[in-house]
Amino acid sequence: MAPKMAVRMLGTLALSGGLSLIGIGATGTTTSTATTVAVHARRTVRTRVTAAWPITSIAAGSNGKGYLVAAEDGGIFNFGGAAFEGNTYTDGLTGLSGAHPLNAPIVGIIPTPNGGGYWLIAADGGVFDFGNAKFYGSTYSQGHTGLGGSNPISGRIVGGVATPSGNGYWLVSSTGAVYNFGGAANEGDTASKGYTGLGGSHPLPAPIVSIAADSAGTGYWLVGSDGSVYNFGSAVYSGDVPSLPTPGKSSAGGSGQNNTTVATTQAPNVTTTYQNPPPPGSLLNPTTNISANPNYYSSCTNAVDGGQSANSVPCEQSAVAAINTGRADQGLPAMSLPNNFYQLPAIDQLFVLVNEERVSRGLVPVYGLANPLNALAAQGSSANTDPPISQSTFSTGPWALGLYANWAEDFSTAGSMYDWMYNDGWGGTGNTSNLACTSPSSSGCWGHRANILVSNSSGYTPVMGAASINESSLGGWIGFESDATVLTEVANSELHSVSYSYTWAQAVAAGADPQT
Repeated sequence: MAPKMAVRMLGTLALSGGLSLIGIGATGTTTSTATTVAVHARRTVRTRVTAAWPITSIAAGSNGKGYLVAAEDGGIFNFGGAAFEGNTYTDGLTGLSGAHPLNAPIVGIIPTPNGGGYWLIAADGGVFDFGNAKFYGSTYSQGHTGLGGSNPISGRIVGGVATPSGNGYWLVSSTGAVYNFGGAANEGDTASKGYTGLGGSHPLPAPIVSIAADSAGTGYWLVGSDGSVYNFGSAVYSGDVPSLPTPGKSSAGGSGQNNTTVATTQAPNVTTTYQNPPPPGSLLNPTTNISANPNYYSSCTNAVDGGQSANSVPCEQSAVAAINTGRADQGLPAMSLPNNFYQLPAIDQLFVLVNEERVSRGLVPVYGLANPLNALAAQGSSANTDPPISQSTFSTGPWALGLYANWAEDFSTAGSMYDWMYNDGWGGTGNTSNLACTSPSSSGCWGHRANILVSNSSGYTPVMGAASINESSLGGWIGFESDATVLTEVANSELHSVSYSYTWAQAVAAGADPQT
């Protein structure tokens, strides 16, 4: 990107008929083609102006009067009451060619909320400010090297949006990565929900194409080309295109209706009632490790040998069946999972499994996956170790009354949960999965299980974070994933001050929690 230049050069072409276009084309001047026709006296000779490069976006002008149209080469065309404040040519660049070209095409224009300016954003994460739009940085100022080099951005930038106050902006890439600048806080991205971009063990179903901010300025939505919507921070999920009923059918049974109910991430209910008391002793540790039945290790190995990676559906189903065997040993029924469980991101699956084990034993469910705790869990997952919890961690949010961290390497999220809950004790030298369980009497035995079955304190509600990364991205085997969780509590008065990526209310609405 070129340094900002104070010189402002305007190319103006006055056309008959009262139309005025202000902008710079790819050659540095506005290009026009005129056709004159002999007509009656009141007919006006018109001139057609064509953009030298494809148009990529449009934005409203000041106070909604008129609009601005941006082209790939950085040219700006203004209409109505929208004021021209400059383009990449007035900054000394020469479009997508010439002596001083852009590094990448312009993909969007973001107007300032109060009018009088705008930002142009490029596919490589470059940002160009005009008028009263303030420059808060670009992906280059964050140490990235555009679409290549030693530290490229993830995918290509496809959109951006300003905060309601205009004190910052977010950029989003096709892989779901979010880059925040100025006063725009990072509330998470698709990776924090367990997705692995456009490839890997849990890829996005379609590329991300746009981003929108909520009115509070503390959340945003991403949308994929298939209509999938991903919500972050205070932005409330209200459904998406894939969740709509099939045309002509209805969830209510009528013809041609469109009745879809979706839980929001800020659901107020944080209590659970029980139809039946939990079985006596279900909170006690098993007397010995419970053998996996079915043997999901074999099933998952076969799945990987067949070309699938960790957390494949057949592998996950086998590990869930092994968990249910362990539950039966303690007098608990099989889990009632959400109907979309095997399509959920890995971290949502971990969250659901944790709560299924809690509520069936009479414990208060974990309210939701808190984005800051997801990030903390990701530090452990990416390092193949327990998340780094310490007193300083409490500065990341209103956490209270202890932090409980787990890590496991296994074939699937359900495999990790099986090890934490039913294979966490002493199994003998060389046959013990819990690294902290070093002898039959070690205090570390069944410690992961204890970190899941934490009782909540009066006036507090459990919240958690989770992360899951395929080991192949860490230099390991594609058949394993690195899973981590962090669980803590939040005072009920502060519960809604935290941003969540997924909540128990959403899981229950999809069929989870047989106890409520």
